Amino acid sequence: MNPLINLAGIPGTIAPEATRIRWIRFGDRQDPLTGAVTRCYEALVADGRLVALLSQDLVPDGTPEGKRLWHLSVSHRDQHNRPDRVPSWDELKHAMYRLVQADVPMILIFPRRSTPADQYVDVNPTTLHLWESTEPVDQ
Repeated sequence: MNPLINLAGIPGTIAPEATRIRWIRFGDRQDPLTGAVTRCYEALVADGRLVALLSQDLVPDGTPEGKRLWHLSVSHRDQHNRPDRVPSWDELKHAMYRLVQADVPMILIFPRRSTPADQYVDVNPTTLHLWESTEPVDQ
């Protein structure tokens, strides 16, 4: 028996434990400078909880003036609310397809090797970030 299954609305296959994820919106945050609203979600999983933050952020380079791109960050916290591991691929995939509006292509970005160390900010090493792509990615 295949341990991976197809979940309605999520392309491809996904692990059975990921099908049990239920995202609960627990509030919003508004940036006082930009007015951008961040939607805050959490989901209980076997070894703790997932936290997802979804916003439309201004991106300074490579986008039209004032263009906001979807940004999804997902992290995991243990039973004591401490960051302890990176979310699994299926957890990240579930968050993307359940929390981001339909038909928004999202990408995981790794900076160039030439990026100066002081510009590569790893505030929370157990958080993964997806960004809306400004280029077609699935055509």
